[in-house]
Amino acid sequence: MSGVTILLDEVSPLLERVKTAAAARGLAVTGARGVGSLVRDHLYGLERQRHQYGKHYYRKAGDSVSARAVPQGAAVSITQLGLRQRLFGGPIVPVNAGALTIPACPEAVGHRAADFPHQLQRKRVLDPKTGSLRWALVRRASTAIRFRHRRRADGTVKYAITPSEFRDEKIMFWLVRRVYQKPDPTVLPSAEQMTACAVDAIKERLARLAQRQSAGDKT
Repeated sequence: MSGVTILLDEVSPLLERVKTAAAARGLAVTGARGVGSLVRDHLYGLERQRHQYGKHYYRKAGDSVSARAVPQGAAVSITQLGLRQRLFGGPIVPVNAGALTIPACPEAVGHRAADFPHQLQRKRVLDPKTGSLRWALVRRASTAIRFRHRRRADGTVKYAITPSEFRDEKIMFWLVRRVYQKPDPTVLPSAEQMTACAVDAIKERLARLAQRQSAGDKT
C-alpha cells in the first residue's frame, strides 16, 4: 500500500461537546484539515531542505495531502508513492528487474537507469569505499561533438565538426539485490505537533460556533 493515512479519533473530549454525530464528524474534519495544512507545510519545508538533484519528491508529497471524513472520524491522507516506506523503513527488493539501481553520483540522484539510454553498460568495478569489486552501471567514456556552420558570401555553407569535451567513464548506479531502508520519522511532524494542531483547529471552530449561537440568542 502506498501513501500514509493519519487517523483523528472522533471520541476526543472536544468532540463530545456537540450534540450530534454529524456535528462531531464535522469537527473531526476541521481538525483533519488543520493537520493536513501542517503536514503539507512540513513536506514543503523538507523539499527546500533536502531537494538537490531529484524530481521534487517532497513537493509532490505535499501536493498529495488531503483531509476527509471516515467512519472513525476523519483522516489525513498522503498518497505520494514511497512515503510510507520512508516513514517506517524496511526491506526494498527489485520488482520486474534483476537488481535495484542505487545512485552512485549526484548526476544520477532522482533518475532511473532508463533516463540514460544507450549510455550505460553493466560491469564489475572497484568500489572506492570498500576496496572490493561489485556490479554497477557505468557511463561509457565519450567525446562531445560541436557542430557549427557558416554561410559564405557566395551563398555556400561551410560546416565544421570539432570535439569539444571528453568525458571519462563514470559509475552512475550500483546494482544490488536488496537494501534495508532505515525508518525516518522526520518525514512527518511529530504526533504531539499534529495532535496540538487538531485540538487548536477544533477549539477555534467551537469558539466560532459558540459566538454565532450567542449572537443568535440576542436577536
